[in-house]
Amino acid sequence: MNNDKTLFAMDLTALMAVEKIAQDSQRAQEDVLVDFMESNTAKMLYDDSTKLWWDGPDATAEEFNREKK
Repeated sequence: MNNDKTLFAMDLTALMAVEKIAQDSQRAQEDVLVDFMESNTAKMLYDDSTKLWWDGPDATAEEFNREKK
């Protein structure tokens, strides 16, 4: 199980990635958030064994964009 600091880092990474995706795609953050949280990228982000959150929000946003292509 993740500790509180790790979960906070994952949440912050998700939030910042959603903001970046919304800005880049000119979509509402609420719509992007729904799409993001239903994605495999979000599953990877919250799976500590993948360490995606270590790479930060830009890498997470890139992974999401690759998934959606």
